[in-house]
Amino acid sequence: MKQGKRKGSKRIKKEDMLASVVEFFNQDRKRAFNYKQVAHGVGATTTPQKQMVFQLLESMAEQNFLIEVSPGKYKANSRGTEVIGRFERRVNGKNHVITDDNESIFIAERNAMHAMDGDRVRVLDYAKRRGHDAEGEVVEIVEKTPQIFVGTLEVQKHFAFLLTDNKVLANDIFIPKTALKGGKTGDKAVVRITEWPDRARNPYGEVVDILPEKTILKYMPYWRNSDCRIVTPKQWKKRLIRFLTR
Repeated sequence: MKQGKRKGSKRIKKEDMLASVVEFFNQDRKRAFNYKQVAHGVGATTTPQKQMVFQLLESMAEQNFLIEVSPGKYKANSRGTEVIGRFERRVNGKNHVITDDNESIFIAERNAMHAMDGDRVRVLDYAKRRGHDAEGEVVEIVEKTPQIFVGTLEVQKHFAFLLTDNKVLANDIFIPKTALKGGKTGDKAVVRITEWPDRARNPYGEVVDILPEKTILKYMPYWRNSDCRIVTPKQWKKRLIRFLTR
């Protein structure tokens, strides 16, 4: 009789295990862990998986991604440099900062400090792993860029949301009932983000204007033109007036 496979015996590729270990240390870069703690944290249950974790830790320490603070105990190497650049937000969470030296640094959503597209930010550039893209975390938003979005309103009993049309923001914008300007479910609206509290899942906003249907039909091709990206209320007003009166 054939024996069934033991639970937890599924083979894991080395690159997948490496990604899990990196993710584990990036969640708490100040604390040190031994290999048993890391193995438990990444779900390594079999002997081969645990051996793989042990070997990866040694290799990552050699590459300066980790520091061996005591025999067999490691922590993330945060002795990176701080740089300033422009934040580029992506709906899939693969955000980047383009530094003033035109270098790209990956910023995971958990390390973004709710920075918005176009914001000037200060970034801690982590110690780079050999053969991998640079990664870091936002430590300060130096200059906020006013954020204007066009989308469709969804009004509920005590609040509303704007379902945005573009692919920059993954989260819908929360709008208090007092900031709707008479907007109703299904209306096309222009909304300005006013704040994004640290513990809030969604940014908060206010309706700037409700777009009449005839304005939408004229304006939507212009809005979708990648060369006409609206980033401030002033630009929004000027370009809309210029387009509708030409």
